[in-house]
Amino acid sequence: MKTFILQLEPHDDIVSVRDKMGWAKNSRVLIVWPENETILNRRLDLVLLQRMSQTAGAQMAFVSKDREVQYHAPRLGIPVFKSIRQAQTKHWRLPFRFRKNAAPEPISAIIDSANVAERQIPVRPQLTSRTLSPVVRLAFFAAGVLAFLAIAAVLAPGAEVIITPRTVVQDVLIEAYTSPEIKAMQLSGALPSEVITVEVEGRASRPVSGQIRLPDQPARGAVLFTNLTDQSIEISAGTVVQPVNSSAGEFSAIPASGSLRYATQKTVILPAGPGQTIEVSVQCLTPGKKGNQPANTLEAIEGFLGTQVSVTNPQPIDGGADRLEPAPNERDRLELARELNDSLRLTALEEMQNGLAPGDLLIPSSLVEGATLEKTFQPEDNQPADQLSLNWRLSYQARVVRFEEQLALAQAVFDANLPQGYTPMPDTLTVETVAEPQQLDEQSTSWKLHAVRRLTAQISDSLARQTVLGLPVQEAAQRMQSALQLEQTPQIHLIPDWWPRLPVLPFRIQIIQRSLYDLVSGEPPGL
Repeated sequence: MKTFILQLEPHDDIVSVRDKMGWAKNSRVLIVWPENETILNRRLDLVLLQRMSQTAGAQMAFVSKDREVQYHAPRLGIPVFKSIRQAQTKHWRLPFRFRKNAAPEPISAIIDSANVAERQIPVRPQLTSRTLSPVVRLAFFAAGVLAFLAIAAVLAPGAEVIITPRTVVQDVLIEAYTSPEIKAMQLSGALPSEVITVEVEGRASRPVSGQIRLPDQPARGAVLFTNLTDQSIEISAGTVVQPVNSSAGEFSAIPASGSLRYATQKTVILPAGPGQTIEVSVQCLTPGKKGNQPANTLEAIEGFLGTQVSVTNPQPIDGGADRLEPAPNERDRLELARELNDSLRLTALEEMQNGLAPGDLLIPSSLVEGATLEKTFQPEDNQPADQLSLNWRLSYQARVVRFEEQLALAQAVFDANLPQGYTPMPDTLTVETVAEPQQLDEQSTSWKLHAVRRLTAQISDSLARQTVLGLPVQEAAQRMQSALQLEQTPQIHLIPDWWPRLPVLPFRIQIIQRSLYDLVSGEPPGL
């Protein structure tokens, strides 16, 4: 069963309670007395409240610690509880000792019993309308009009009071720091960080500073063939001769391993007979200076012909030459890799920064090179070129402190130093970095945060109403200015505007609280 709870105020009387009970649409009414207040605790007051509930057809109970209420209510058949919770969980039944005498007494009997000295009230004859004189009737009419005007004077006036609670600013400079070991925010300024990864790719080139020696002209000369048989021998063009191995002064007809090869330039006929000779021009098949040979070093013949003739070079084989060409060296590769790495590092920092949410803090000193995905030099080793180029793709990692963590730190610091009687204004907390992060050691980084938050004074509407009840406008404004923490003089609008005083009923006064920033921006009044 639904219960209408009526909370009494220290200024309430029978009239105001009757008006409030008129709002109830429930079948049960629970009236709650304020703490440490002695109001409406006479037996007559309780009987009047009982009559009101009976007229409304509602069952009534009280929540009160007042001894007078606790004494009279059960004797009038009204349950009394110590708390609202007890009233909502228990049945509204009287103790057994009060049930027999629970019927309400007439109001006249209650008034008589309340008198200290018993007295006889003379019984006047009941007058009818026929016996009332015109003067008496006029007096009754005037009294009725005055009563109506008095009720209207209490209920009709209204007021709108606009107050601006005092605003203060919290301002703090926080020394924040982070390291990989920190996993949660701490009031000391420690903030957790997370690792982000980005892949970058770049290409760079630079002129080479090295040289490489390349073969240019082949060595040329003449060899002398000697016949070892009694027959003539044809030595065709392209016959190849080579140097031979020599070890410990002993001669070996086996060609030297990896030795140069020299080919005859034309076909000749070696005359028959042992010891017959013929000279033939030869050219080294490998160009370059290394093809030059001293005299008497070419003594081996490739193929079957070597068993029929012998060969030697009476004169040195020369004319072989090399040329120098620009080519990259190891230093060029190292310098180019360093330059491109510096460029890719800046690119990685820029891409990481662009990918962060507003307010996130990137720790530049935490940037480290990750895995190399591709690294190619052009040209390759020992190749001539005027330019050396490098194509490099790799990943970088760095630590980031999220803006939410910085906000949480600032709010925790502010809440730990919140002045009494003030509350934070929504959406006024701002945090910004005022110094670049500084490396404390290999793992830790510190920086400074500037945090600002606005606070507003907490003013209850009920306190503001109690301050100005029934006062003239100017006096009410002065009293509110002195009693409450206000930024400026309150604005009071009476309804009607010619009424001289503020209402005496709290519910006829509307309190509108606005911040100073709302007034500056010109927003409409209201919460």
